[in-house]
Amino acid sequence: MLNYLSDEARNWFLWWPVGMGTGVVGYFWLPFEPQLIFVLILFFCTALFLIWNLYYFRQTSFQNETSIRFFLYGFLSLVVGFTVAKVRTDTLSTPMLAYQLKDVFITGTIKDIEHPPYKKGNKRRLLLNNVAYEENNNALPHTLRLNISDHFIDGKPGDRIRCKVDLLPISLPLSLYGYDFQQQAYFSGIGAVGRVKKPCVVIEVAHSTFLSNLRYQLTQTLRRAIPGVNGQIAAALVTGDRSGIPKDVRQSFIDAGIAHILAISGLHISLVAGLIFLIVRRGFALIPIFIERFFIKKWAALVSIFVTGGYLAISGFGFPAQRAFFMTALVMIGICLDRNPISMRSLSIAATIILFCFPESILSISFQLSFAAVIALIATYEVGWIPLKDWIANGHWYRKYLGHGFGIILTTVVATLATTPLIIYTFNRFTLQAISGNLLAIPLTSLWIMPAVLLIIFSLAFGKFVWLFKILDCGIGLLIFVAKEISHWPGAAILVATPHYLFLILTTAGGLWFCLWKQRWRSLGLIPIGLSSFFLFYDHHPQVYISEEVIAYRSAEALNISPTKRGGFAVDIWAKEVGLDQIKSWGNQVIFYPLEMNKITLISNPYLDQKGQKRSYTEIVNYVSAYCSQNSWLVSNGYVWKVCRDKIDPSQIIDRFQLSKKGAHYLWVNSNEIKVISAGEHFGKRPWRVKVRKIKNPAN
Repeated sequence: MLNYLSDEARNWFLWWPVGMGTGVVGYFWLPFEPQLIFVLILFFCTALFLIWNLYYFRQTSFQNETSIRFFLYGFLSLVVGFTVAKVRTDTLSTPMLAYQLKDVFITGTIKDIEHPPYKKGNKRRLLLNNVAYEENNNALPHTLRLNISDHFIDGKPGDRIRCKVDLLPISLPLSLYGYDFQQQAYFSGIGAVGRVKKPCVVIEVAHSTFLSNLRYQLTQTLRRAIPGVNGQIAAALVTGDRSGIPKDVRQSFIDAGIAHILAISGLHISLVAGLIFLIVRRGFALIPIFIERFFIKKWAALVSIFVTGGYLAISGFGFPAQRAFFMTALVMIGICLDRNPISMRSLSIAATIILFCFPESILSISFQLSFAAVIALIATYEVGWIPLKDWIANGHWYRKYLGHGFGIILTTVVATLATTPLIIYTFNRFTLQAISGNLLAIPLTSLWIMPAVLLIIFSLAFGKFVWLFKILDCGIGLLIFVAKEISHWPGAAILVATPHYLFLILTTAGGLWFCLWKQRWRSLGLIPIGLSSFFLFYDHHPQVYISEEVIAYRSAEALNISPTKRGGFAVDIWAKEVGLDQIKSWGNQVIFYPLEMNKITLISNPYLDQKGQKRSYTEIVNYVSAYCSQNSWLVSNGYVWKVCRDKIDPSQIIDRFQLSKKGAHYLWVNSNEIKVISAGEHFGKRPWRVKVRKIKNPAN
């Protein structure tokens, strides 16, 4: 083993971002916040120890001692990642609202106006920054995300507006394994959410910059020239505005495994760079004097960087697009320096820089998917590109087309296999048709849609060419047809419960081992990948879920919920988490779980009777008292602790007071015991976790 490790010394650098990423993830997984001073002491001690060892190893040639340096480098990278994440968190120090504020007048600058895909058509989502309050309290959040009706807003990004709002603290996640908006909001600078109660007043009109005006004009031009859904998708591919794409179309793309086409990312950036590189290089090749005197390949690479940067700016500087642009720029710089443009080393440099600047990006699914796909593709073509290239060159003319076709198929298969574990863990969906969908959609996007997009953008400088819009319209229409057809094929949308976290750890570790090493021992990475299958269907989910709005328990075929008109968001998250598509109401306000054991009494909203009428206090006490039993737990989203505290062990009562204090609760039930954990206990005390206080005025 040490022999292999020593022989692969040139590839040790590839593991640096892996170690950094492990340190970053370790920081975010902590249930408490470490002190910065201790983190810095650990970092400097580790660095000094490594420097001392480097000096010592210079005087020895023992192979085993040389190999030890790999583990020292690995530990240093882990400490660096941990330190960078801590420094980033302390540097941001986003103010998070910890109490509800009603009827507050605020003044802020519109940063963005979004159209939430799952809300009514007249609803908008407003992102305000540089927010000022009437009471001039600097401890209140400076950036807000607000829901607003479209007739309440008559401004555009950059305008300064004044609004009357209700503000709420960002609540704890409803799922133990799902999306953590509270954490994401902290690193985005968002400190509170809320709603606008009255129409906002524009108090200062922004002077539109060239870039913002260009983005706006492009979006409107595409939507006017290409009517309907096709125009909305065209705008998404050019300016990144996906707000107008209908929910059913989005779902079709998801089920077909081609949803990544709707979001500007590595695919789009690389296509633009590749097309520009090809056009410029072939164009200069037509002029003999350029071929003789200049390196037109390097010129084409430089032009590609600038044009791709312009596309990044027009698309709104989305985070996935920024990463893709950075990686594409490294490829083009490699061409200019006569270096191998696509290599694991350049990918490692890109990942290292991103983790240094934005360590929280490792928690982003777009970061994970993009790097997983690229790592797998580079590892594949490092082995198979030379034989494929020789086979194409040393044969008949038709081998060229067969080779390109095989390359498309191989790329699709490798990228799909590399990203499938992440998709299963994050989206709880698995499609057997992803390969089929990408085999049809990616060539269509590469050879038809994106070239048409580029031609339209360049042609707008000379006036609109209607026939170009018609070409793009037909291409997008065919893309939608592919998505809808494949989404109805058998196995297009298979629900999967969130696997155990060891599934993701083992597949990631095995995949990295297999891709980053070069010698035969890389095949050992297949062992953890195979072992991960044992955790794919391991049932580790709670049986009972309780929030302030709804109670649910799961059975083999459905998620059974309490009779309520609220809590739909929580129910959707829980059903997705356990891989169930059926949601049933249990009908009555009270039910015993498990049904055959009566271990837990579930009481939903004891304040209302079966007809929805309010009960008096006496009626509530009598109603709840009837279910106080020493032999079972009592769970309710109402206040029942005072009624039953003398009849039941208080530790076996979960009511609204605990839910409001600690967040949603989860129960694991078996024949021997009942395990309870709350969201507050699970996620711990971190800077982005706020302890909600029941006050409306911070001065009280």
